[in-house]
Amino acid sequence: MDKLEKGTWVVNSVKHLLNIKSSTPELDYYEATEQAGKAGIFLSRLVSSQQEVISYTKAKVFARQSGISPAETKVYLDYLKEQGQIDFTCDSQNKVKELEIYCFSGQDAIKTVANLYDKFESSEEEQGSLLALQATYQLPRYSKELGEILIKSGINEESAFNVISMQKVLGLAKVSGQESNEIIYNEYAFDNDPVKIKKALEGLKQKEKDMVYEVQQIVLNSQGFLADNLPSNIKPEIVYMMEGVGLLDGITVKSPISEATFFTTPQIKGLGVGTFPLSTDVFHKAKILLSCLRFGQMKSFAHRGKISSNEKLLNIVNKLNRLEWVGKCTAIGQDYQLLETDGVIETQDAGQGMFYMRLRQPEVGLLVKQMLDHNKLIIDVEANVNDVFSQKATQYIIPELRKKQIEAKSTEPVIAMREKMLQSLRTGGL
Repeated sequence: MDKLEKGTWVVNSVKHLLNIKSSTPELDYYEATEQAGKAGIFLSRLVSSQQEVISYTKAKVFARQSGISPAETKVYLDYLKEQGQIDFTCDSQNKVKELEIYCFSGQDAIKTVANLYDKFESSEEEQGSLLALQATYQLPRYSKELGEILIKSGINEESAFNVISMQKVLGLAKVSGQESNEIIYNEYAFDNDPVKIKKALEGLKQKEKDMVYEVQQIVLNSQGFLADNLPSNIKPEIVYMMEGVGLLDGITVKSPISEATFFTTPQIKGLGVGTFPLSTDVFHKAKILLSCLRFGQMKSFAHRGKISSNEKLLNIVNKLNRLEWVGKCTAIGQDYQLLETDGVIETQDAGQGMFYMRLRQPEVGLLVKQMLDHNKLIIDVEANVNDVFSQKATQYIIPELRKKQIEAKSTEPVIAMREKMLQSLRTGGL
């Protein structure tokens, strides 16, 4: 397992474990995973295309969004400083004043996670957990088979048993079949889980199978396809099933004016020819940015900054990729908030509720450009994209479906708190 694979598994484990009650005793086995993973999520928000200085106020917002409390922020900054990814200065009271960022790609962030994980001296159960995630991502495994794989990899028998038990209890892996013939699998591993998809399709009538193939072709030919525009003959339960087994990935965009869901397919990664050095986190962010842009094209209104044509959409993406400011409009301040808190974009207040935005992480924009141009990722071997691509497409882990939503509408107190946080981001940068 190389550093990119290890770092990706650590980060995705933590994203999952952050949703589990902190008092759950099994989490004691994942201390190194938690520390390294949180540091990586934090660093992925700090990533910038060039050396950048930001305020401590802005850094604290990114930390909070990464599951790091204010009291822990300085600790995690020290971790990242030791790894050479950031530097910072302190005042006379040893309080951080500002940060200088030296991490210029998601790939560097993922490698830093792997380095920290090794530094924190992970338990044998943690090491086994990563091995189990890798094994069940490649293929569904019988429990006994998975245990044998772990033992052959150097995990002792008792720890191997604990790993399998915790994978199931904590939901890191899914279970299918009877206890005597139990299959453990990764629910997000569509490409390498033919059994799961085969079973789902076998239960369908031919007419329903035709619906599946129809939806696949529609979305394959137009990634970021608006769910409302699916043909009326497609049963909603068919679409729900396709999401459940990984044939479709849905991103729901919520805005004060409405909400909409946009579909992409796992095949958007492109054919597995050559190497694709892109981190999972970057791919996830690209799908969200594409969905936000599609929302602006299909659901927004002129007074908010509606994207009126495909040509205008491509022009916006090209400007973002040139690191130019885009706007001004109301929608930027409302519909792109998740991308702002993820560090993908930065905004600038233009007055009267309008904002400009600029891309902070160009690798995300590059992927969106390829999605729009080709409905998949096309690697130009003569282009200088080595900073973006680093591992085979079959090794991506994309654990989102619609658990993560772009949301800009809630109760008044929540809206006020969100606005306060965004204000810190928008005014805290130097």
